Order: sequence, then C-alpha cells, then structure tokens
Amino acid sequence: MASTFEQGVWRRCSARVPAARSLGKRMSIHAALSLIAFSIWEIWLVSLALDRGYSAALWIVALLMVAALAVPITLMMDRRWDNYSRQALASSGLHDRFRRDVRLLWAGAFCVPFLWLAPMTFAGDAIAAMLH
Repeated sequence: MASTFEQGVWRRCSARVPAARSLGKRMSIHAALSLIAFSIWEIWLVSLALDRGYSAALWIVALLMVAALAVPITLMMDRRWDNYSRQALASSGLHDRFRRDVRLLWAGAFCVPFLWLAPMTFAGDAIAAMLH
C-alpha cells in the first residue's frame, strides 16, 4: 500500500532537514575555503611580523603550521563528513553536529594564526630585551 501524504506536509518535513548527502559536499566547500582563509591570514600576519624586524624563520614555522596542522585537520573533517553523508540518514542531530563542526573549522582558521604567532613574537621581544 502506498502512503498518502499531502504534498504540503511532505515539503515542510523535507525542507527542515536537507539530505545528508548535501552535508558532505557542503563540508568539503567549508574545509577548502577555511584552509585558504587560514593560509592567507597566516601569510598576512607573518609578513606583518617580518616588517617589524622578526626573523625570517617565521616563514618556515608558518609553512610547518599549514602542512602539519591545518591540512590534516581539514582533511580529517572532510573525510568524516563524507563518511557521514554516505552512511547517515538526515536528522536534526546530524545538522547540529554539522553546524558545530563548521563553527570550529572557521574559528580555527581565524584564531590559530594568532595563537601561535603572538606568543612567538612576545618571546622574541623578551629574548631581544634580555640580550640588550
């Protein structure tokens, strides 16, 4: 027997919870864009530090941060959401987790460059002050 749902009821239910497959694609876009934003933000902050006279070794540390921290985290999150999109059914709990992960991804993209660069520049200033 076929179920008989009104067309309006079906639309309202499906509009609230989009397909889980679309979440995997959307997370891939967020991961790629946040990685680009992280890299640009970090390059800008390091170039400002170099203009203030800090060591050119900051570029090496910046590249290591991108290669060892940002890329693996975004790949891990992208793979996890790709698996979710293949295996999970759409639910409000899945969408809450998606929104939380997107917030974490973007917060990390904008905060992590400050979190490692600020202590490094302060330490450089303290060492320079002790040597002079």
